Amino acid sequence: MKDGTLTEVTFGEWLKRQRSSRGLTQEQLAHQIGCATITLRKFESEERRPSVAIVKQLSKVFEIPQDKQTSFIKFARGDWTKAPIQKPDETPWQVSESPRTNLPAAVTSLIGREEQLARIHDYLLQAEIRLVTLVGPPGVGKTRLSIEAARQCLSDFADGAFFVGLAPLNDPNLIASTVRQALGYVETQHPSPEQQLIQSIGKKQLLIVLDNCEHLVKDAAKFASGLLSACSNLKIIATSRESLQILGEWLYTVPPLELPQENFPLKLDSSSQYPALTLFVDRARAVRKDFTLTPENIKIISSICAKLDGLPLAIELIAAQIRMYSPQSLLQKLNDRFVLSAQGARTVPSRQMSLSHAISWSFDSLTLDEQRLFVYLSVFSGGFTLSVAEIIFSERFTETTVSGLVASLLDKSLLQSSAASNGELRFNMLVTIHHFAWGRLAEIAEFSEVRNWHLAYFVHLAEQGENGVHGPDQLNWMERLDGEYSNLRAALSWAVESQNADDGSRLSSGLTLFWFIRGYLREATDWYERILALEKKASAKWEAKVLFGLGNLLIRKESGDTDRRTKIFERSLSLYKELNDNSGIAFVLNALGIVALQQQDLLKARQLLNESLALRRQIGDPWQIAHTLQNFAPIAFQEKDYISAKRLSEETIALFEQAGDQRGVARTLSDLAEFERVDGNLIRAVELLKQSLSQLILFKDKLSIASAFDDLAELSCLQGNTIRAVRLYSAAEYLRENIGLHLQPGDPDNHEQDIRMVRNNLNEMEFTKAWAEGRAMTMEQAIEYALEERGD
Repeated sequence: MKDGTLTEVTFGEWLKRQRSSRGLTQEQLAHQIGCATITLRKFESEERRPSVAIVKQLSKVFEIPQDKQTSFIKFARGDWTKAPIQKPDETPWQVSESPRTNLPAAVTSLIGREEQLARIHDYLLQAEIRLVTLVGPPGVGKTRLSIEAARQCLSDFADGAFFVGLAPLNDPNLIASTVRQALGYVETQHPSPEQQLIQSIGKKQLLIVLDNCEHLVKDAAKFASGLLSACSNLKIIATSRESLQILGEWLYTVPPLELPQENFPLKLDSSSQYPALTLFVDRARAVRKDFTLTPENIKIISSICAKLDGLPLAIELIAAQIRMYSPQSLLQKLNDRFVLSAQGARTVPSRQMSLSHAISWSFDSLTLDEQRLFVYLSVFSGGFTLSVAEIIFSERFTETTVSGLVASLLDKSLLQSSAASNGELRFNMLVTIHHFAWGRLAEIAEFSEVRNWHLAYFVHLAEQGENGVHGPDQLNWMERLDGEYSNLRAALSWAVESQNADDGSRLSSGLTLFWFIRGYLREATDWYERILALEKKASAKWEAKVLFGLGNLLIRKESGDTDRRTKIFERSLSLYKELNDNSGIAFVLNALGIVALQQQDLLKARQLLNESLALRRQIGDPWQIAHTLQNFAPIAFQEKDYISAKRLSEETIALFEQAGDQRGVARTLSDLAEFERVDGNLIRAVELLKQSLSQLILFKDKLSIASAFDDLAELSCLQGNTIRAVRLYSAAEYLRENIGLHLQPGDPDNHEQDIRMVRNNLNEMEFTKAWAEGRAMTMEQAIEYALEERGD
């Protein structure tokens, strides 16, 4: 309804404008007025009317005068015929005639962009900011966000806001003409289109959206720079996959939509906090009216959105498939080909018809060298550092540098960057973009060669790490291998797929201790067995290492299959003897000694360990000596020679310290704690175990952490804290179950005896409750509990 120059807006539009002008997100305003975020979203989209109580809360937030309360309530409740017509300064929910605009009308709701809209609006309200460039990968929603941002800013630009799509242009000379046409200026032969724009805009307060600048980025940058210099009140929002790189440009990186954290418990009443889920449901309902989010499908929908990186375009395309598939079926079909072939609405530009089109459109704008490196980089799994990319690919590019190409791909939003835990910058591709690049890699003749380059690098890394994880820089090496674990897996996969048994053996055996410390025993065993099963066998040197690695892992993984372990070790020992490899022989003899010790054959264990120790003393490596020497202390302990056991452990600690192996020191401290316990020094034993556990935390050594829990539980029981003992026993068992570990042969009887003892000290209800509390702890919570001064 209009009266002179006054125009009423809908309550939802007014509410949205008022909220944005105060820099409030939907979540923040909803909290202030006491309603759910999804409810506020429905108010703004005119899907629902607020209650009188909510309206009164809104009037407080937006400071509606007391004498306007009645009219405001009627306005908010939809009774516009009774809303008073007054001057704009007296009635805040009425605005003057809107400025000129050609902004495309929204045909779908914009979900989850409240914070981004508020930030962009804030930029544009600052006098010194003239150009805001929204950057981000294909499908992240830059265009949609720019349009809505311009719409919200419309009242701030008296002479209008205009949208100019540059995507259809191939000729940069057409940029100025296209902008002129969008602004509605009559074309003249003279002056030039640029000069005509400058003259026509002059001092006007104008906002222009230049959309999709990337394929014409240099010319678009030159055009925007010239226009902003000549027109002092003009402001521009640009969207691009790379910055324009001109003076005065403010960059805003458009993030994907927020997702629930992995393994985070999801509830329906909190689903509105995650825009990715809300968008999926909204678009799914558009094709299937009966679709709803339920307790049964919320986790599935969350997984789908996570696989799509929270990219709005990807989510919209895939949600549309709900008309044909159930959520579970859709998740199962969400493979590379399905994602890249999902078709969008026929009315949208062809580049948005599918993710393949969207990414192809960006790919085609790259130089040949950029295209080559982009495709090569898809060989990485889980990202890469610049130094690694340069090592693998620098020789393949002679006219330019890998670092320069990576920087260009980053500017074009085809790569993402983030700081690793060590502060080093790490690059990766969003999943959907990686799918595209990988598809291109699979099509080129260099496919196998590129994967072999990748494999060679990570074989070398694993072999370096084999020594690094027990040396003075072991924590950094553990973190490095952790950071590259996805790449190490990908390299192993290629070694198996390409029947490269030697490199597969070198890589896997180099990871043995890393796998052991991290507790990746199931996966490690599988890799070893796959490599040993290859038709093309590894050379004797590498087969011996794989067999040793497999047997070493089976010591813990399969407590009952001693015959299999022994046969594996004996085959490895035979190969090492043929090769005259004393270091390999010593490793296997040490392992066979541990097997004998587990079988309670102390005589055989001592014999095997003595042979190993003699060889290792000849080699002179303190770490290898300590590695064998530490196994003599349990023999002395079982023989009740506690003085020798303690002396051997102290000697082992000194050797591990000499080698720089703090994990070895920590593990041996737990042996010392056991000797203090039998001497009755319970307080000292607890101190040693906590000292040990404090070090083991750094290595995330789950096997040793579980053992420390057991030892601390036993001490708690001896100190009379039975509840604490039960919780720690339970936490230890749960941790072992999660990583597929079993107690050593010979231990279960003692362990079961300990459990029976604490159970007998409690009634059934107390025991059951304490046991459940232990199992409910995360590893981190259990560690914190174990290190407490008092464990009540």
